Amino acid sequence: MTKRASIASLIPDSQDIYRKIVFEIADGIIGIDDHGVIRLCNPATESIFGWQTGELLDKPLEVLLPERVHGFHQKLVAGFQSGNAEARYMGQRSTTIVGRRKDGAEINLGITILRTSAAGAPMMVAVIRDISDHVRYQNDLKRLAETDSLSGLFNRRAFRANVLHSVGANLANYSSMTIFDLDGFKGVNDRFGHDAGDEVITCFSEVLHNSIRATDIAGRWGGEEFVLFLPNLKGAAAIAVIERIRANFTARDFKWEGFPSANFTVSAGLAVAPPGLADFSDMIASADKALYDAKRGGRDQLISIEMQQQEALAS
Repeated sequence: MTKRASIASLIPDSQDIYRKIVFEIADGIIGIDDHGVIRLCNPATESIFGWQTGELLDKPLEVLLPERVHGFHQKLVAGFQSGNAEARYMGQRSTTIVGRRKDGAEINLGITILRTSAAGAPMMVAVIRDISDHVRYQNDLKRLAETDSLSGLFNRRAFRANVLHSVGANLANYSSMTIFDLDGFKGVNDRFGHDAGDEVITCFSEVLHNSIRATDIAGRWGGEEFVLFLPNLKGAAAIAVIERIRANFTARDFKWEGFPSANFTVSAGLAVAPPGLADFSDMIASADKALYDAKRGGRDQLISIEMQQQEALAS
């Protein structure tokens, strides 16, 4: 008996309509025994995971999952087997099950599991759908909603949300907030045109992005103002990061037809919050005050403020 025939034997002859559904449906259908071994597998499953006809039969279910999720998946299955529900959708609203194709590529899956039996033995059946395209689409929408289209950095709303999350994870550490302002930016638009202004914005965004750590959070605050949150960083270390960003930007040459090459400067206000005082609004207000002092004092400089206990309480 071939493996394909052995699959068909699990479906009674009197239920030809069910056999037709299993073999022709676009969703994958897998049946595993109580040892987690694949005993039933339709053509759609083989197509989804990139296996040849009959290859998956008698293999452990883990061949379809990345190794890092084996333990998590086993807990989900055990929880279902010990519960009272006859069927359950795997995953959660904000997460999906990750599968692994034969070539190692990972895919996002929607999976519903149910209890049944075949040939007198218990079997768990999973109905599987490849939702990778849907997940990519949702991620693209989320990224568009969070990203400033010109700079590629977080927009104001997304910056605030990400900082609040970071603050919650770093309450016991110092944190620093900086606001940057591109000096004389209105004159760039007036003299060289708005395309030139866009190029300056894009250039500073690249400098900012390339000058920070993976844990730092950068965003465009609006117009020619940018924001940077530095978790677990204070004093001289934070100042060194800001000064490096300012120097890297000032070193950039801008060349537009009909004009000599130009360089631009940036002013910055830095607020450093001690452990437990990294309130978003307080840090932004303190950084903005420091930026105002930097601009009033002649621009092209960094002014820093060490936030104090009474300052945070007063706000």
